[in-house]
Amino acid sequence: MAIMDSVKTAMAVLEAIGKTGDVGVSELSRLLGEPKSTVQRCLETLHEGGWIAPADLSGRRRWNVTTKVLTLGRSLELVTTLRNYARPEMETLRAETSETIHLMVREGRHVVLIERLESLLPVRTVRQIGARAPLHVASNGKAILAALPKADREAYVSGELEPYTSQSLRQPEALRADLELTARRGFALSDGELDLEVRAVAAAILSGKERPVGAMSISCPAQRLPPERVEQFGLLVAAAARRVSERFAEA
Repeated sequence: MAIMDSVKTAMAVLEAIGKTGDVGVSELSRLLGEPKSTVQRCLETLHEGGWIAPADLSGRRRWNVTTKVLTLGRSLELVTTLRNYARPEMETLRAETSETIHLMVREGRHVVLIERLESLLPVRTVRQIGARAPLHVASNGKAILAALPKADREAYVSGELEPYTSQSLRQPEALRADLELTARRGFALSDGELDLEVRAVAAAILSGKERPVGAMSISCPAQRLPPERVEQFGLLVAAAARRVSERFAEA
């Protein structure tokens, strides 16, 4: 709890500096109702992380946010753009399949769910917005991995491959082969690798620079996606992702 309180206070300090600018520890302490010593520790942490910098060279130790905050803002802007571009295609996919449609983005070695359209059927897969999963067990993650430059893909494959279920790919050789298949056919398959009773197919969404900015998937209980229907659903999601990618290329 103490760690979470410290994080919350640091975020409050950063937000206050962003709104006020050219502000010192005493003003921040009064504004936030926190002891000067607490605010000072937060300032030192934020400065070390590159989020804030001295407002001038006078030595008064007043602070402004840095351009690193702008980088974070651009990342959030990309997520918003991706959701806006993908939403119509997600609605089409759900209408075509009646299944749950997920939109995910990469964060380090994980994918994070940023948008979801739930299945129209009573039995459905349920995953909360903000849910995370390692790249190699989620269909969205494998689609993104397969679309990465070879060096980036190999850096992931050579790292620790934590299993989620008995079906998760644990050996680098097996994952490499799976990603090669994904690249050839244009969509990824997670067959009980994240959730034992769930099958999902996904395709990467590419930016105008041909780098993956996210992935879209069709996810459903395994019995509703037997092996003979995988290609049908896979081609549907690949076509939808391609249309979203074309919007990025035109932007």
